[in-house]
Amino acid sequence: MSNPVHMAFLVPLCICCYLLIHSPPGSPETMEPPVPDKPAGKFGGMYRRVLHDSPATLDPAFSTDIYGRAVINQIFEGLFQFDAHLKPIPAIANFWEASRDRRTWTFTLRQGVMFHHGRQVTAHDFVYSFTRFLRVKGPTPVTDFLGHIQGAKAFMRGQTPHIEGLIAVDRYTLQMVLEEPLASSLAILGLANAAVVPQEEVERLGERFGRAPVGTGPFKFARWEPNHEIVLEANDRYYQGRPFLDAVVFKILVGEKVEETFAEFLQGNLEETIIPRGKLDEVRADPRYRQYQRLRIPALGLLYIGFNTQLKPFDDRRVRQAFNYAVDKEAIVREIAGMGSHLATGALPPGMLGYDPVFFGLPPHEKGYPYDPPVAKRLLAEAGYPDGADFPVVQLWSASKADSTKAELVAYQRYLAELGLKVEIHFAPDWPTYKKMLVQGQLPMFRLVWYADIPDPENMLSPLLHSTSPTNHMLYRNPVVDQLLEQARKELDEAQRIALYREVERLVMDDAPWITQHYPVVPYLYQPYVQGVELSFLGRRAIPLKKIWFKKGFVEDSPRGTVHVQPSR
Repeated sequence: MSNPVHMAFLVPLCICCYLLIHSPPGSPETMEPPVPDKPAGKFGGMYRRVLHDSPATLDPAFSTDIYGRAVINQIFEGLFQFDAHLKPIPAIANFWEASRDRRTWTFTLRQGVMFHHGRQVTAHDFVYSFTRFLRVKGPTPVTDFLGHIQGAKAFMRGQTPHIEGLIAVDRYTLQMVLEEPLASSLAILGLANAAVVPQEEVERLGERFGRAPVGTGPFKFARWEPNHEIVLEANDRYYQGRPFLDAVVFKILVGEKVEETFAEFLQGNLEETIIPRGKLDEVRADPRYRQYQRLRIPALGLLYIGFNTQLKPFDDRRVRQAFNYAVDKEAIVREIAGMGSHLATGALPPGMLGYDPVFFGLPPHEKGYPYDPPVAKRLLAEAGYPDGADFPVVQLWSASKADSTKAELVAYQRYLAELGLKVEIHFAPDWPTYKKMLVQGQLPMFRLVWYADIPDPENMLSPLLHSTSPTNHMLYRNPVVDQLLEQARKELDEAQRIALYREVERLVMDDAPWITQHYPVVPYLYQPYVQGVELSFLGRRAIPLKKIWFKKGFVEDSPRGTVHVQPSR
């Protein structure tokens, strides 16, 4: 094996953008264990936050929704985690090194990290967890990354019982040999899906493991009351020290509007809330809101209206392009979505490597489709629907029932009616039902938001656009796009990588499998006693609740400072 290189991945953040920097081969750097950041806070208290739908599962190998990941991030950990600047830092792995060709990676694990049921974590647990992940073909992009381990493809085809390049060298040393170096590299192993799990508990509980998970994180699972709440309790044996909070309660409010959640917060029943679109001006101007902490941050996400490209009439690119030209997205974002959200001209949001706000030198429709009804009518006529004649009734679906969402969908309905098209608006009862309908390809036109889990364009583009991705709900198929995405994944030259991703965006915007509406910017309010909130571009689902504490005096004076948790396992 060639001489090792000690690797670190730096992700400096500016106000509007950051660059994902990869250490070049041959430049030695060392990852040191972080010093636990423990301010002079007060232990105790129960933190209450909302999930607007029920998670499908809390098993990291199967979770694909933001509701599950918000909980999983507090229960589980893997080799790495991200700090507030999205820099990968050690978690269970406190040191790692790579060969000079960046194919062989060796991880040294912390000793004394305990699973919640009392057993110590070893390298064999990571071998089991990653092997299991590939066996069940877990969510991308972790599957894609692990699939490049030597012998992984043969394992997934059932040709061998083990993965040749995934090795527990000893109790606390894990080795991973890749078929070839990958550009996105180890940042992917910071995803919640890549968490370590205990084999004996997974096998004992079977499918129930997703309802009663066992991890290594700062909070332990206590109970899950369907459609009511998920309760976590502090992990006294957490390797970085017990978290300040006694418990975290995720209130599951299926179908509840953001406006109703906001009212709950003002009544003191929640520690955090999103500020509804219709309340922004009031929050800014009314003195009674000054007691609260107001935070606002762009998210690495994209809100889009997707088309099922395998269903008529959306199997015709001209129809999809016509819909893009027919809608005044700028007005929708400015007047309805609001909150400082940015009009989306492509897939990659501001702050993401490769983001191109202008698409210099490209035809008009590749600059984000300006509002142009005459062009929309011409394209519809070319597709065989002059003035909308004989065009089938379109069903437009959403899982969100917020007032702003309803107003957005009504705006789409109104704009398309001007072309002679009839649009029916439908709402799924909950996220699991909506997800099932998407997976089964039942929805012709649908509203979705995608949030990146890591600060890398691979995590935005491949999950949404690669033909083999299970989260490509548009069923979009373009072999050239697939090839470019696969090439970009392996490209180590950053400038070349950016060029590949921009070519992907150019092709996709021309194919128009969606209407890219906006990049979310989300404003939050926090109760005045809440301290230690660490928001990043990954949004509130990634907030490390282990760092949150309540001001001295609140825990003693408030009945909310004490919580009695009865585990149900």
